[in-house]
Amino acid sequence: MKGYFCPVFFTSISKRVETFIVLDNIRIILVRAFHPGNIGSAARAMKNMGITSLYLVDPTQFPNPEANKLACNAVDLIDNVTIVDSVYEACKDCRVVIASTARVRNFDLPELNPQESAELLNHHAKEASVALLFGPERMGLGNDDIRYAHYRVMIPTSPLYPSLNLASAVQMLCYEIYKQQLSSVVTSDHHLRGQIPPTTEELDLLYQHLQKILIKSDFIMKKHPGKIMDKIRTFITRSEIRQQEVSILRGILSAIEKR
Repeated sequence: MKGYFCPVFFTSISKRVETFIVLDNIRIILVRAFHPGNIGSAARAMKNMGITSLYLVDPTQFPNPEANKLACNAVDLIDNVTIVDSVYEACKDCRVVIASTARVRNFDLPELNPQESAELLNHHAKEASVALLFGPERMGLGNDDIRYAHYRVMIPTSPLYPSLNLASAVQMLCYEIYKQQLSSVVTSDHHLRGQIPPTTEELDLLYQHLQKILIKSDFIMKKHPGKIMDKIRTFITRSEIRQQEVSILRGILSAIEKR
């Protein structure tokens, strides 16, 4: 019997390969997680949805047998976890970082619902690393943590008891990501599609450069740059700046600096 080409079969294989590539590029970052059991439960929730990249920022108790115990068959994620000292280290190479938080801050971010956040992460994870950021169990993410995020996502809950367990929040958002991977059609067309956002590192270098010029020009005081820079971060983040636009701004700042 002669071999024959089956386009449906190869399309299916191609889709599966793309799914693995996308999920491999999606990073879950737990910031200052307090209870090791929550780390294990979060790892199990991730593996249920095919996501395996787990980063821990300054965990309180890790390594810990309790994490391995609650991870069950996701112990491989615990064994291969990446531990770093800061949020910046965890996401500096990511093109999209979405913070899971329900609190509105002075330095606020464009808000997405779980479906929109999943779509955005799935889209950009085809070509680069992206991340979901979760705060510690007791207090959630602080202002210094979310400054490295591009968006925030809020999981709808009852106003009578809006607090979610850390692993439950991870499970819900990972489920949205995986659910969209099961469908060959993306449900909505996000306005950032086709645009390349800057990495966290590229944005941070822009802010450092801008602060340097503003101090030199006496627009802000060297001893107290925080409030003005936070406001600048806010409106640049809300503008959903692109990588090319960051390069243009850095070029403008360099030209000003030379003069």
